[in-house]
Amino acid sequence: MQGLVFSTPTRCHPVPVDLLSRRSFTYSLLPELHGVRYVGSQAGWLAVYNENLDVSLINPLTAARICLPSFLTLPNFELVGGSCVLPHLNRISRFFVSKVIFSANPTTHNYIAVSLYGTPQIEIAYAKAGGDKWNLLQTTSTQNRSYEDIMYHNGKFYCITGEAEVFAFDLSGVSPTVTVVAERTSLGLTYFDYHIPCFGVIQIYGKYLACSSTGELFLIFRREVHCHESLGWKGIMVWRYNPQRQPCWEAVKNLGNKSLLIGINNAISISTENFRGVRRDCVYFMEALVRTIVDDRPEFILRIGVFDVERGMWARANYQLESHSQPPIWFTPSML
Repeated sequence: MQGLVFSTPTRCHPVPVDLLSRRSFTYSLLPELHGVRYVGSQAGWLAVYNENLDVSLINPLTAARICLPSFLTLPNFELVGGSCVLPHLNRISRFFVSKVIFSANPTTHNYIAVSLYGTPQIEIAYAKAGGDKWNLLQTTSTQNRSYEDIMYHNGKFYCITGEAEVFAFDLSGVSPTVTVVAERTSLGLTYFDYHIPCFGVIQIYGKYLACSSTGELFLIFRREVHCHESLGWKGIMVWRYNPQRQPCWEAVKNLGNKSLLIGINNAISISTENFRGVRRDCVYFMEALVRTIVDDRPEFILRIGVFDVERGMWARANYQLESHSQPPIWFTPSML
């Protein structure tokens, strides 16, 4: 069963993946989930942190809890007046960690977690069972990169940079090892007959990674602001990784009976045959900034975005998000 955890600073409530029919269920909220910020989920576990920057992995169904090193130990951050600030910035960022991804089936004595954090240079750090701090994740070949998304699959952590480079980190050994999955494309990327120059790749589109159960790696581009009426397919573009061609990204116009679930969770691909109410061939975004016209004036609202890949258009989702709330997060219940 798939579900959504909608959360606010004081509460959360789950909603099923069947967004269109509005079916819902509730469960008793664990005390540990009150007043926390959600920064990741995978295989039945949520990654959360509190106002003291204590970090935990929590299984809401079993109440199991794994304590991770405090975010106070993240490299290049210091505490100023109760908030975290980058030494080279004058402004304070309270919510400086955008995503935490972790290895499958974590336990207190066996886990690896990777965090995406910082502003404006977004870095990645990792923590392992038995350690007491977060360590900057970089090698000689990955120095001075700014990252946009991270994903865990089959024992490795995949990271994409602002220039659409993709690296796969293996953190199972004493020291990290890295494999270059996709190099920077100096000439930009082409989506069928639409070409995106290099500056567009870097500045206009947000970049996300997702993986199917069969191991297919997907790259998703999303314009940071979209408009249902006019932007159309240029708002979302999907590529499939194909190492046999150059560039290695192959434009996708049809996901078949699959849909991609994108958010601060470990992005996944699901078969829509197994989930009633989920649109096939769609990309679900848990937080999309939408431009609309109200009383002849443009307004921007947050809502769950659903993009039909084959038709090349946005579908209207039933859930508009409160501007002060945290974005919802995909959650897969598990008793493990």
